[in-house]
Amino acid sequence: MSKKENFYLAKLEWLGPILVRGLRVLSSVEALGQEFSFSQAMILQTLLGHKTMQMKDLARFLGLSKANATGLVDRLVKKGLIERYHSSDDRRAVIVRLTPAGIRAATKLAAINRKELAQMMRRIPEKNLTVFLNTLELVARDLIEPANR
Repeated sequence: MSKKENFYLAKLEWLGPILVRGLRVLSSVEALGQEFSFSQAMILQTLLGHKTMQMKDLARFLGLSKANATGLVDRLVKKGLIERYHSSDDRRAVIVRLTPAGIRAATKLAAINRKELAQMMRRIPEKNLTVFLNTLELVARDLIEPANR
């Protein structure tokens, strides 16, 4: 590996935990007076955007095992934020969606997230913003569909 590659890898290794921690703060639910985890907040945000999803697709989208996703959804169902039902096409398929209370919580969470992201974006010089966002999108796409792994 070249010196340049080692330099960039060291930067990424340093930035990784900071970015993850920052994203967890952005998705904080403390302002909502709710007690749910970062992963549960991600489920709420995902369902807000997708309306309904099969459990297997939700797990895959968030990079969770089906068992882990099921446990997280179970707790959100108990809180009255998500409902689940079986598909009419395939009784084995479990579909999840937000309840009205879940929609309200996810919408508030999205507004808090958007406000924090806007503040973060304002610190990035406008000339760099397009490159920054395009680069993040490339990373996100590779995380969703890893190329040649």
